[in-house]
Amino acid sequence: MAKKIIKVKKEIVVKKKQKKKSAKEGVKKTKGPIKEKKISVKEECIKKPKVAIISLTSCEGCQFALLDLGQKFLDLVEKIEMVDFRLLEDEEDAGMDLDLVLIEGNPVTEENVKTLISARKRSKLLCALGNCAAMGGIPEIKNYQEGKNTIKHVYRYIHGISNPPIKEIDNFVKVDFVFRGCPISGEEFLKYFPELLRGNIPTIPDQPVCLECKKKGNKCLFLDKKPCFGPMIIGGCDAVCPTAGMMCQGCRGLRPGGNVKAMKATLKTMMTDEEFENTTEIYGLRDDIEEAERRQKIV
Repeated sequence: MAKKIIKVKKEIVVKKKQKKKSAKEGVKKTKGPIKEKKISVKEECIKKPKVAIISLTSCEGCQFALLDLGQKFLDLVEKIEMVDFRLLEDEEDAGMDLDLVLIEGNPVTEENVKTLISARKRSKLLCALGNCAAMGGIPEIKNYQEGKNTIKHVYRYIHGISNPPIKEIDNFVKVDFVFRGCPISGEEFLKYFPELLRGNIPTIPDQPVCLECKKKGNKCLFLDKKPCFGPMIIGGCDAVCPTAGMMCQGCRGLRPGGNVKAMKATLKTMMTDEEFENTTEIYGLRDDIEEAERRQKIV
């Protein structure tokens, strides 16, 4: 994995150096005063969109999912101006206006919140990159357990240590689109990213993970009396967990048409209420389920 990342980084650095070298040689050959070049309407239209991938408090796993795409990701980077991506870039973000910003992680610190709000102000579109940014992710387990007291299991002395509750980024800014999952699907990223560059907001089909299981020829876990959240979770992950014999734990979030009541009734014969609740806490799904149940009661 490390060798792969180093290779990708080297290729991007080499390309940047080549561009800088070409630019310097061009300046050397120029004689006389340099005239200001007027940019035509056509040239203005073909300017590369400015994109930033910003990390808040996170494991950066969703960014590694992009690097795992290898040459496909490099080809994509050629079509944009990457303003910020700290896994590859050494240069600081100058704070310029952006066409698209992707946010990974949780806004835990005050600096995280400032970074997030600033990114929203200077970008045309803002997307959540992965489960932590969109649903709170694994860090949100703290909210469901001992809350602020959870920190005592990590630090002996907690005086002066900031320990706010975990919140999704849409509690602070408007989110235009969500790349779902923990981590995201690289192939799904390649599918929807070009649409976002064109200023369009993609729509993820309201289809369950089960559909992808069937396409792959997987035996349904329910047939073996094993629990799975697949029917109520929005697909797009290529059913990676059920394919490996592991239940879907809902890292991509509820489907708009997911029937939570029927799902809970089905799972009662396969897991206890406590097991169900504990599983929904892993990726922040519990909040979504509680909200869905409130809506169903109102209806």
